[in-house]
Amino acid sequence: MTVSGPQQSIPTNAYAVLGLISFGESSGYDLKRLADHSIHFFYWSPAPSQVYSELRRLESLGYVTERRVQQETRPDKRLYHITPSGRDELQRWLDESEVVPDVLKNVFLLKLFFGGGTSPEVLIGQLEARFNQMEERLLQYEEIENDIKDRGDWLFPYLTLEYGMAHVRAEIEWIGSAIDLLRGPSAGPLS
Repeated sequence: MTVSGPQQSIPTNAYAVLGLISFGESSGYDLKRLADHSIHFFYWSPAPSQVYSELRRLESLGYVTERRVQQETRPDKRLYHITPSGRDELQRWLDESEVVPDVLKNVFLLKLFFGGGTSPEVLIGQLEARFNQMEERLLQYEEIENDIKDRGDWLFPYLTLEYGMAHVRAEIEWIGSAIDLLRGPSAGPLS
C-alpha cells in the first residue's frame, strides 16, 4: 500500500521506529533491542507492544513492508524493511526545520526542588545515589563508544552519544557542587 496526496502526520514514536528500521531489515524484537541500546538513553524505551503497534501503523501507511521467515523450532519471524515512501517520509521529517523543546520529567530533580522539607543528610544520600547512577551510565556510554567510534556509518549515533556523555559528565560535576553546598553552614530544612 502506498500513500498519495498530502502526507499524513504520524507521532514521533513512529518516526523513531521508522528511523531504526532505516538501519536495516529487522524484527520487532531486534528493533526493541536496538532502541534499548541507543535511543533509550535520550528519547524512548518502548515496550514491545509499542514497537509492534508502530510497525502496524507504518505498514498500513506503506512506509514498511513485512517479510515472514519460517523457523523450525520457533514461530515464524517477521522482518520489516523500510520502503521508498518510508525513506521519503523519514527524509521529510528529518528535513523539518522545527526543533521541538525538550520536556524534562525528572523525579530526582522534583524531590530536590522540594528538598527544603527534609534534612541535608537525606538529600546528600539521594545525590550520592544519583552520582552512582550517572557513573554507571557513563560506563555504559563508554562501552557503546568503543563499539561505534571508528564506524563512519555510525557518525550521527556517535554524535548523539557524545551529547549524552557530555550531559552525564556535567551532571556528575554538578552533583559534587550540590553536595558541597549541602554540607555548608547554611544548609538545613526550612521551618
